[in-house]
Amino acid sequence: MSYATKYTTENIMELINNYPYYISRLKELNSQYQSEIGGGITAQYGIESAMPKAQGMNSNPVENDVLRRKKMNKEITRLENKVRYIQNRWDRIVDERMALVFNLRLNGLTYRRIAFELGISKSRVHQVLDEVCELLKD
Repeated sequence: MSYATKYTTENIMELINNYPYYISRLKELNSQYQSEIGGGITAQYGIESAMPKAQGMNSNPVENDVLRRKKMNKEITRLENKVRYIQNRWDRIVDERMALVFNLRLNGLTYRRIAFELGISKSRVHQVLDEVCELLKD
């Protein structure tokens, strides 16, 4: 699903339920990506810089690594788009109780834990999150 995709209520509920995973995965991927891209590049100097470079089979592992990094970049972009969909619509939730349930769910609390914390039923938590999904829908 791209950022321009029209999300259904079910898709938005999936985004909300998986939000903590998306955030932790993004942190992990960005950290890994930054360490790979930002470090490990050493410039050649002296006679080695003027010597001919190997051709053919040696570049194949490098090409494979470039392809792997492109895949990682695509995954990062895909996850960022999902997270942005939710984040760009936070201001639509104006009801305090609804915002509280929404934020607790985004923090990774289960429906049962949210119900316990707020003194409401688990089915009411689900109902509130359904209302949130309707508000977040375009």
